[in-house]
Amino acid sequence: MNRAISAGLCLFTFLCLLTGCWSSHELNSISIVVGMGIDKVGERYKVTIQIVNPSQVSVKKASSSNGNAVVAYEETGMTVPEALSRMSVKASRFLHYSHLRMVVFGEDAARAGISKPLDFLSRNMDMRTDFYFIVAKQAKASDVLNLISVLDPIPANNMYTMLETSDKYWSATGSMNLNRLLQEVGTPGKSPAMTGIEIIGNKNIGKQSANTKYVKPPALFKYSGMAVFNMDRFVGWLDENDTKALNYVQNSVSQSTGYIPCPGSQGNITLQAIRSNSVIHPHLVNGAPEFDVNIGIDGDIADVECTIDLSQASVVDEIEQLNNSKLETIIEQSIAKIQKNFGADIYGFGKTFHKKYPQSWHQIKNWNEVFQSVKVRVHVKFTIRRIGTIMQPIEKITTE
Repeated sequence: MNRAISAGLCLFTFLCLLTGCWSSHELNSISIVVGMGIDKVGERYKVTIQIVNPSQVSVKKASSSNGNAVVAYEETGMTVPEALSRMSVKASRFLHYSHLRMVVFGEDAARAGISKPLDFLSRNMDMRTDFYFIVAKQAKASDVLNLISVLDPIPANNMYTMLETSDKYWSATGSMNLNRLLQEVGTPGKSPAMTGIEIIGNKNIGKQSANTKYVKPPALFKYSGMAVFNMDRFVGWLDENDTKALNYVQNSVSQSTGYIPCPGSQGNITLQAIRSNSVIHPHLVNGAPEFDVNIGIDGDIADVECTIDLSQASVVDEIEQLNNSKLETIIEQSIAKIQKNFGADIYGFGKTFHKKYPQSWHQIKNWNEVFQSVKVRVHVKFTIRRIGTIMQPIEKITTE
């Protein structure tokens, strides 16, 4: 009897310690936020959210409904969370952020500094950390989130998959999530860079459902270059070549494609990088930091537009050397341009120097100022792994 009473008391005690689902929300009482845009209007923030319209994305409604799959709301406030709270007078349901896919900064908001919006995004317990950050190029963040996408009824999902695909196969973009951005903003010796997005075509038509009714849509999203930040403030744009150079240096290239002129004849040879590995080696020379960047690339020959004999090892070696020289020149010139124009170490040279020479690092008062004049040498070793299923170019075969 006493044993039964003791067991009952223990069970009651454990039940009292259970927290339960005190903060849960029923599915029919929430609005799923998939995109967020942050613009700056004077001293206030204009926040745009893109939420899923469940009545238009269900399987039964998808084929027959002409409504939009998402709804966008906008509000302003002195802070981002205040603007979001003001949306409760427009949105009929609790805003739920666990499925957030994209956060878009307008140029004005990025130039004013992103640390304040980041503080909110990093504190919010409802948000995961796997959403991506981008910067609207020559456009407002609200314009981007109000554009109706063609292939995916949920534009934020379309931007998310576009960025992942481009980052994997082209290397002229970069995926920046919350954890990485917080680390780079708060790490001396490494400034962040975010992919830019622009609207191609007529953005006014792009806000209408008619945008999906054309084979060639009047308005489209396009990722274009990367936004350079000095600490938390936007300072300028990288073009396509500069973005590729950045990704090679910071070891962020999965696959990419480039070309070189044919050796000794007209036409081009297209090379496809399939693997890349980059290592930054810092040095202390006469008290000044210097760097060597060693980049190893494995690739294939994708296309040949001239009459060369790929069965000869000397020809393959010449192609590799030409590509090495081209990439070394492009990357070194890009680094020099960033040093001169922006003075922001987006490559992480300072981070590697700090790790190897901590005592010398602590004697540096302003790394970005030092970065503007440091010597950087780039060494590329491109190795051709496959030349394809034919040894001779089609052009040579058809002329014989």
